[in-house]
Amino acid sequence: MGQLRAPVPAGGGPLSERVRAARALAALLVALAVSPPVASGQGEPPPAELIEATIVERDAAAEVWVRLSRPVRYQAELMDTPWRLVLDFEDTAYRWSAQPQPVEADPVRELRGSQYRKGMARLVIELRRKVAYVVEQDREGLRIVLPRPPGVAAAPPPSIAPPATVPPPRPAPELQTVPPGARVAPAPPPGPGPRPASRAPQVYGIVVLNEQRHAYIYDPTIQQVRRYAVGDTVGNGVVETIGEWTVVLKTPAGRVELRVDEARPDGAAVKPAPPPARPR
Repeated sequence: MGQLRAPVPAGGGPLSERVRAARALAALLVALAVSPPVASGQGEPPPAELIEATIVERDAAAEVWVRLSRPVRYQAELMDTPWRLVLDFEDTAYRWSAQPQPVEADPVRELRGSQYRKGMARLVIELRRKVAYVVEQDREGLRIVLPRPPGVAAAPPPSIAPPATVPPPRPAPELQTVPPGARVAPAPPPGPGPRPASRAPQVYGIVVLNEQRHAYIYDPTIQQVRRYAVGDTVGNGVVETIGEWTVVLKTPAGRVELRVDEARPDGAAVKPAPPPARPR
């Protein structure tokens, strides 16, 4: 009498299926091991740049203007021993001076900065004492306002030599309509007496950045001092040229020439910091 045997499946049974599954898994692991890694930095934008830090003095406060190539996230912290305001800028490359810059504008004692670590630039505003501060954003970066207590005046501008007599204050620069091709004759010096208030833009200083002149101009319509280049709009005019000591605006009424005013109308004094900005 013959023996009865169960039919064998065509696939070879459960053991064969497990062997095939193990081989497929091994092949997948080998493929993953030899495949090239995907670059993680592709498509990421370049880091921003901290280009400049500038001190601006006013009657009741000192301001630190921080110029950035684009808006970035930042953190500000007030620390002691000594008192200082530390600002860390994320995803930012430090491009300003590598040397500490002493400052005479109370309450600021010194400005310094560095590439704190990869991807983070740090700016330190060393203070003479503990003060309140306000950080504001504008089109070119940050403006840090450090108010002075009542009775503390702004630092006077340095004098080259003590004069025998104090000359009368210079008047604010007046607008002059300049026809195309014409040369402007300088106005005669004014007599002694108080200087009348002016609603015309005033040039506080001219600096050179990246081989291009920029002018710090007070715009009375917005009551702010900002840095302008050729082609920028100031009030109802457009900056046409920036010379060593003059700025020419193109307005609907014609061309207007502004001159650097050494006497500040409101106690403000723009002090461009050392490299990359060199005061002229």
